[in-house]
Amino acid sequence: MAKDEAYDFSGVWRSTYRVQSGLPKKTIEIEHYVVMYHTGNQLVIESLPNTEGSYLMARFTLDGQIATGSYQSQNAPKSAAKGAIYYGAAQLVLDADGRALRGKGVGFGKDMTVKMSEWDVTHIGKEHEHITLGRLARDTLSPKA
Repeated sequence: MAKDEAYDFSGVWRSTYRVQSGLPKKTIEIEHYVVMYHTGNQLVIESLPNTEGSYLMARFTLDGQIATGSYQSQNAPKSAAKGAIYYGAAQLVLDADGRALRGKGVGFGKDMTVKMSEWDVTHIGKEHEHITLGRLARDTLSPKA
């Protein structure tokens, strides 16, 4: 078994990235609940449906604990970026216990300058995965009272 196959990427994960934006500069935090698909040394991260309409897809190649790849993120239609699509490259390091990836992304901003972001993807659960995913999708798609 290859070194990267020793990790369990099943279950639901929380993807959070932080980027500086606007004038004056302020940190914006963007969060998605995601699932991962792992085959050989390839890892795909895809967001679960949410009420805001934002979306994240990332593809990585694993080399041991190092994940190198690219991402595409569509902001929510009602966000300050009004549904803009951003994409770029990222490099994340898998924690030794395999429960989190942490690193940086790089991509262009709406002002067409290249920006760096801090990016963490942390495992939040896998018990009764089929129930958890269904409940999470239902809860995030249900209108808020």
